[in-house]
Amino acid sequence: MDETRHKSVLWQEALDGLRLSPGDTVIDATLGGGGHTLLFRFAVGETGRIMALDTDQVAIDRFLLRVKDDAGMSADLAAGRLSIVHANFSDIGLVAEETGLTSVNAIFADLGYSSDQIEEGARGLSFSKDGPLDMRLDQSSGETAAHIVNVWAEDSLSNLFSEMGDEECAKSIARAIVRTRKERAFTRTLELAEVVEQAMPMRVRSRRKTHPATKVFQALRIAVNDEYGNLERFLEQSVDLLMPNGRLGVISFHSGEDRIVKRFFRQMAKGCECPPEFPVCVCHRKPKLRHISRDPVVASEREKEENPRARSAKLRFAEKC
Repeated sequence: MDETRHKSVLWQEALDGLRLSPGDTVIDATLGGGGHTLLFRFAVGETGRIMALDTDQVAIDRFLLRVKDDAGMSADLAAGRLSIVHANFSDIGLVAEETGLTSVNAIFADLGYSSDQIEEGARGLSFSKDGPLDMRLDQSSGETAAHIVNVWAEDSLSNLFSEMGDEECAKSIARAIVRTRKERAFTRTLELAEVVEQAMPMRVRSRRKTHPATKVFQALRIAVNDEYGNLERFLEQSVDLLMPNGRLGVISFHSGEDRIVKRFFRQMAKGCECPPEFPVCVCHRKPKLRHISRDPVVASEREKEENPRARSAKLRFAEKC
């Protein structure tokens, strides 16, 4: 297995925003390439505890291979100061309960895909490398992208590309997919990417800075892995796990994810919702989170140059009341 090619984004900003101290307990809900996990481990020291989750067993195996010759990491794993769990972050509450973590100082999630996952053609996540049209992070269960493009109705495909990919040519692309699959089923990534590109008018293609299939592949990936639903479940459970003044940090990479995080933080920061004419509060609603900043943290120009993945990254923090 190759050494990771992934570079974590906004790593210093994540450390600063979470305000970690020696002895803290942290959940990294998205292990990925392990960059943030390692940073958190050094921040909390030998008296702290880190639990990292990932739904991708290959990512876990790659991380464990990466640290196997590190005596300190091996000692942390053996002592339980660092634990790696194969689980979706939407199950963070159940995993925390099973491992005895009832209250933690910080929870963090990086919603982006690692470079290793994208560049591995066999995952079916890349429109520039041929591979099976799969896209599942947990390849032991769930529907594949091939199932969606070969089975879903034209209207359903169009709505998916529009709502989860912000694709302006959603209707023409869906029409082209349905027309093509009548002749042959889609099985490979490059087959789909070619049909998407051909279905897009030249005037649209010429002004795009990214590959024409980018948004369609994004929408399919979101649907296959139920990314929005999992994110919402993760956020809801995270609030209950944080101790007072504990912090939750989330890095998102596209507008749909960021809207979910921003809306959730705003809702959790609300207090009394009684009509203003009520003399006393009867709803008894109290804020659960405090905004750290209304605006997201974004990468510096230098980081964007060194790591192009950081260009679309937005980091938001909230603190438990």
